[in-house]
Amino acid sequence: MIITLTGKPCSGKGTVGKLFCEKYNFEFLSTGQIFRELTAKHRYKSILEFQQKNENITDVDKQVDNKTIEIGKTRLNDNILFDSRLAWHFIPKSFKVFLDVDWFVAGDRLVKAERENENVENIEEAINVLKARWNEENSRYKKLYNVDNTNPSQYDLVISSTDKKPEQIVEIIYKNYEKFIKNQK
Repeated sequence: MIITLTGKPCSGKGTVGKLFCEKYNFEFLSTGQIFRELTAKHRYKSILEFQQKNENITDVDKQVDNKTIEIGKTRLNDNILFDSRLAWHFIPKSFKVFLDVDWFVAGDRLVKAERENENVENIEEAINVLKARWNEENSRYKKLYNVDNTNPSQYDLVISSTDKKPEQIVEIIYKNYEKFIKNQK
């Protein structure tokens, strides 16, 4: 069964997703990686800049989203963890997990991550970049699909990664996933 993992930028989705997949033998898919590759390919400094300056960003969104829908239809019973802002929406029968994080912690993580296409000088700049990206994405999703990513009631599990280690989050997800599977039968 597919687990869809979404959340705020720098909440630990990629780290948690990869650890989960290694431990529980799931396939890891990430739309964030697709966006990072496109950002680098088109030589933008950041994902936010790519989103703001690309007139065809909705075309890119729709390509990624159509691929997500196809995976949800053809591979629902496969063990996949899908790190994606909207996979939960496009794969409604998935186990939907949202990772929340305090903006200060997220900013600190971005500064320390030293991502090639998301360079920031300090935590304040990082927080501003992350909030702008979050707002830009949510505004776009609202226009495209009338979806509000910030509504916790649409997820099966909401976890704050602010004060938890990735390994703890992996265990919380797995325990709740097992309960979810049992309730589906």
